[in-house]
Amino acid sequence: MIRDILREVDYSTFATLALLLFVLAFVAAGIKTLWLTSREESCEQANIPLSDGKRSDQ
Repeated sequence: MIRDILREVDYSTFATLALLLFVLAFVAAGIKTLWLTSREESCEQANIPLSDGKRSDQ
C-alpha cells in the first residue's frame, strides 16, 4: 500500500517548493542586511572580529 502511494507521488513539486523556500530565505536575508540594518549596527558588527572580545559600549 505504501509502495503504491510512493510510486504515484510526483517529487518535482517538492523540488520546486524547496527552491522557492531557498530563494525566499535568501531574499529575506538580503533585505534585512541591505535595508533594515542601520549604519551604526553594521559598523559595530564589522568590528567584532577586531575587538578582542571587548564591547565598544563598555
